[in-house]
Amino acid sequence: MKSVLFAILKSTTCLMTIVGCGHAAVVPDRTRVIFNERSTSVSLVLSNQSKALPYLAQSWIEDATGRKNRNFIIALPPLLRLEPTEQTQVRLAKQPSLNQLPRDRESLFYYNVREVPPKADKPNTMQIAMQSKINIFYRPKAIEIKTGEVLPFDKVIVERTNEGLNFSNNTPYYITLGYIGMDGKSLFPQSESVMLSPFSKGGAKVKNLPAKFKIGYIGDYGGLTLFSVNCNSVQRQCAQAAIERGK
Repeated sequence: MKSVLFAILKSTTCLMTIVGCGHAAVVPDRTRVIFNERSTSVSLVLSNQSKALPYLAQSWIEDATGRKNRNFIIALPPLLRLEPTEQTQVRLAKQPSLNQLPRDRESLFYYNVREVPPKADKPNTMQIAMQSKINIFYRPKAIEIKTGEVLPFDKVIVERTNEGLNFSNNTPYYITLGYIGMDGKSLFPQSESVMLSPFSKGGAKVKNLPAKFKIGYIGDYGGLTLFSVNCNSVQRQCAQAAIERGK
C-alpha cells in the first residue's frame, strides 16, 4: 500500500534550498478542499509540528494555471505565526467573482502555504523552507454532492490501449486517479497520478496491465474509492463496478 499512499499525497509538494525532501513543520490538515457555492468561506487547520521552534506561515491562492490570484478566493490571514505545537485556522474566503465561473462544472484552484523558519542562531547554518500545495475544487450548487454520496465514476469511460488506458470523463467533476493495480500494488510509476478535468479525456501509460484490476480515485475527503475493472481482449471498452467497503 506504500505506493497508494504516495499517490494520495502527491498533491503536497515541497520547495527547499537544497536537493531532497524533508518533513514540513507547518502542515495543513487535509490534501484537498471542496468549496461549495453555498458556502461563504471554508476553514482549514495549520499545525506546527515542531516542538521547539515557532514558524511563520505564508498563505496564498493560485488559479488552475499556477498563477497567484486574489480575484476569486483569498486566504485569511495571509501571514501568521505559529508557536511550537500550535494549531490555528486559515479561512478561504469567497469573492464575488466566483459567481462568474461556469455553473455546470467544477473550477480548480490551489491553496499554498510556505513556512518561514526562525533566524538561525548559529553561523553557517543552512535553513530549509518547505511549501505545501493542495487542490481547491469550487463546486457550483447545481452539482453539489450530498453527504454520503460519492463522485459518479461509473460515468467515466475506461478504454484499454497498447500504451495503457484512456479515460473519458463525462462528469462535471475533477477526478483524480490515485491507484491502478491489484492487491495493493500500484502499476503507476512511483507516485504518479492522473487528474481528469470535467468533460475531458486523458490517458495513463501502464505497463503489464492484467485483464482484471482495480482503479481508485481520490474522494472529497482524501480517501480512495475503488472500482473493479475488466478489460478483455475482444472489447476495447472496459467494464467496471464499484467495490463495497471492506472488500
